[in-house]
Amino acid sequence: MGKGRQDRLNLERYLLLGEIGRGAMGSVHRARDRFLERYNAVKVLHRKLRDEEGLVRRFVEEAQIGGQLDHPNIVPVHLLDEDDQGTIFFSMKLVEGETLERALERAGEHRLTPERLGEFLRIYLKVCEAVAFAHSRGVIHRDLKPSNIMVGDYGQVYLMDWGIAYRRDTLSDADEPAVVPRGAAALRRAPNVIGTPAYMSPEQAGGRHDLVDERSDVFLLGATLYHILTGQPPYPGGTPLQQLILAQDCEIAAPETVTGNGRLPPPLVRIVKKAMARDPDARYPSVIKLQRDVELFLHGSWYQRTETFAPGSKIVGEGEEGDAAYIIVEGRCAAVRERGSRKMVLRELGPGDVFGETAVFSAARRTATVEALDEVTVTVVTRDTLAAGVGLNSWLGDFIKSLAERFSEVDRRLRELEEVGRAEHTARTPERDED
Repeated sequence: MGKGRQDRLNLERYLLLGEIGRGAMGSVHRARDRFLERYNAVKVLHRKLRDEEGLVRRFVEEAQIGGQLDHPNIVPVHLLDEDDQGTIFFSMKLVEGETLERALERAGEHRLTPERLGEFLRIYLKVCEAVAFAHSRGVIHRDLKPSNIMVGDYGQVYLMDWGIAYRRDTLSDADEPAVVPRGAAALRRAPNVIGTPAYMSPEQAGGRHDLVDERSDVFLLGATLYHILTGQPPYPGGTPLQQLILAQDCEIAAPETVTGNGRLPPPLVRIVKKAMARDPDARYPSVIKLQRDVELFLHGSWYQRTETFAPGSKIVGEGEEGDAAYIIVEGRCAAVRERGSRKMVLRELGPGDVFGETAVFSAARRTATVEALDEVTVTVVTRDTLAAGVGLNSWLGDFIKSLAERFSEVDRRLRELEEVGRAEHTARTPERDED
């Protein structure tokens, strides 16, 4: 790498200002570029690894991947070189801020408030964009986790540490040394395992490199979202070896049981469980699909399914138990009440009108039948949909539930008055003798 070149740049270009990080492969330093007068991060391969051909190749691969992935949420690599003493290093953009892991720790229980959760999900979506871009270039990260996500002071988000990433078309791990995470010496008993046990997919934890693909990164993104929701990794505590055993069996506590009290939005829980399915075929087939579902949740449009009813068909029936409301998209329908053989039309409904809304908040029975006058298409709104949109466990949710309960009570009293009025009318009207 540059030996014999008269104009070769070397480590003397950089004034090292102190170590800011250290891992199994090398140390990272804050440095000043003497030529461009800017601050960079410089990663230097540990001297003891210089003669380890596989690890040197891995170090160079990390720099090359970073240099080839030109994306706003991936840290750019500026230079890969070797100095006169044989020290291999590369320089990259210096990212200042804090890790997502640290931000979650600071937020504590407040991470689940609508404002903070929305903030963390927007960070998460930027990470998804970076991973999806890497996948489009054939690169699998394999170490996605909150501590590898940097958040800047002005909203910058960077996916860090591509040290164990690989390009599917050029690199095989079958015959190369494992990179054992720092502090995980116990994993030396599982030499083919590469990654962080607390977040791993079963295939990664089993050392099955032939099965590790984009869906393995989907699992890791699911594990990162799990950490956002619960405040902990999927396999918390214990030794790395104990975590590895749990990861191999995919033994994960359901996120809603970790937090308790029904605090987690059900749609996000479903996203996590799908992304972290034991069987790769049951996961999201791509990061883009996962990203899309999180975006739908964030924008309040989660799983708003539609249904179409033929003219004359009954959409809901009076007296039935219901758990959903309906928004009319197209067509007309009528809300009616049946009294014996008589059918009383309460009102006609058209596009934009809503019916059945009280069923979302209570187990009350339907107060009227709604029939399609022509072909009607409706959007179905369940309690989960509403929880995703406004957060039924928040102050806004309590406010909406209170209004709904008052509406339901007023509606019940009006129906009682109607029944009394109808009974009085019947009592005042003499029966006509038939001839």
